[in-house]
Amino acid sequence: MKTSLKTLKKHLPYIQNSFGYPYNNGRIEGMNNKIKVLNRMAYGYRNFDHYKKRILLHFKLKPFETDFKKTEQKSHAPKQRKAA
Repeated sequence: MKTSLKTLKKHLPYIQNSFGYPYNNGRIEGMNNKIKVLNRMAYGYRNFDHYKKRILLHFKLKPFETDFKKTEQKSHAPKQRKAA
């Protein structure tokens, strides 16, 4: 019992903040849990893109496309020199 009280006293300001502010991480924790369940059901995907698309489909999210591939292609393209 003493250990429990000691722990509560130690965390009292944080506990009070949880009542004073409307913010929490419940939604994110729920999403993490669903992703872990999906991972257990799938036993892993061979292709990471398929796994990512399955998660986006499950949460009805739009895919987030980065310009990484476009910039990668531009940086590897040979530079053309001007004719003198």
